[in-house]
Amino acid sequence: MSTATVTETPAAAAAPVTPELPDWLDGSTEVLLPTRRHLRAYWDADILDIDDKNVHDTIIERSDAFEVRFRVYLKGRLWNCIGGTWCFNVGFTAIGDGPDFNLSDVLPNPAELQVRDWNGCQSRYIDLCVTVPPCTVPADACGTLYQVGAKFELRCCDSYDERGEVAVAGHEAQGEYMFV
Repeated sequence: MSTATVTETPAAAAAPVTPELPDWLDGSTEVLLPTRRHLRAYWDADILDIDDKNVHDTIIERSDAFEVRFRVYLKGRLWNCIGGTWCFNVGFTAIGDGPDFNLSDVLPNPAELQVRDWNGCQSRYIDLCVTVPPCTVPADACGTLYQVGAKFELRCCDSYDERGEVAVAGHEAQGEYMFV
């Protein structure tokens, strides 16, 4: 059960009445949601060198494909009421010479980094594994070292543009990766 407190909203003399700003007449009641109890999220991202048995190796051959795995686990009953588009991405910042870029800028199909029409009633666990084709990440003749970070957003109203509201966002450092 939610706790409620009364917050008086002063009447605006010349403010237009819109759906975003209703005329409350005698004030409004703010519903305080116990978000920790009913709305939690856990997130993880990993870069996986597919052909290497050493999971700690951070040097990837430019001619090899690799995978990026994004996982989100949502806990709490309020997630049932939320839907939208999940957007995942990986940022690469060159250490030394080399271009900075987002994975979405170089993938043949950047839509692979999205989970559209997601609905919390249908699933609260997302496991998205994206295969990055060979020669996608730019690398110089002697290799390029990158500082890598993964990021995610959930945009409400199933809109992945500036109109969709960001409901949840986060990031995770992946460390340094060298492409040779």
